[in-house]
Amino acid sequence: MRSKARVSLLLVLSFIGAAAAHAVCPAAPFYIDLKSGLVGTLGGPNTNVGVSGFIASPVVGCAGWKEAVLKINLAGGCTKATIWAQWEGLPKAWTLNIGDSPTNDGFGGGVPGTTLNDAELWVLNERMSVANGGSTVDTIYNQDQSLTDSALNFVVKNQYISWGQPYGFLQTPNLKNLFALSAVDPLDVTNGANNIYAGLNRVIYNAPANGRRGCGLRRVLVALQ
Repeated sequence: MRSKARVSLLLVLSFIGAAAAHAVCPAAPFYIDLKSGLVGTLGGPNTNVGVSGFIASPVVGCAGWKEAVLKINLAGGCTKATIWAQWEGLPKAWTLNIGDSPTNDGFGGGVPGTTLNDAELWVLNERMSVANGGSTVDTIYNQDQSLTDSALNFVVKNQYISWGQPYGFLQTPNLKNLFALSAVDPLDVTNGANNIYAGLNRVIYNAPANGRRGCGLRRVLVALQ
């Protein structure tokens, strides 16, 4: 009996150790305010979301606004990212770009040879568009929005994106043309295959060179599950 109890205790301890070692998706939402400059998390740390290029917007007519790029990593058991975006006033030019490649820059596609997949969504003025990734890039969705003093909620998962309100979604489980967040990408050896990128008041990549910047996106909140 004593031997059985000891074995049972060892098994319990091993399970506890395995659970502790297993990474957990961070529950603390990340927030950023593109006018006040506030950035942080709510209720705890979240190292899965990083921010870069957080600078004052150089766009004419955009004084007082900032731009940034977010890198959202779905490691640690995360399977989806919810991105809540709020606009203030009438959006001007490029205010949001969500993609699964660090070289997404609007209108579909990325720098050849950096990732196998480069699906993306972008908001230009008040028009939202989605382009597929893969070898052939096409704009597969366009929708005019009413974004003055408004907000949209985006949910990004493997081969899936939704938005609202009003609610809409796209998914390509068989064609594999949208966000590839579970497949191994042999080209993306630096950034991994579980990342989402978001350009705020700019496109994700090369905004200074191509001029794809804007203003009007005020706040963004990112929650992982």
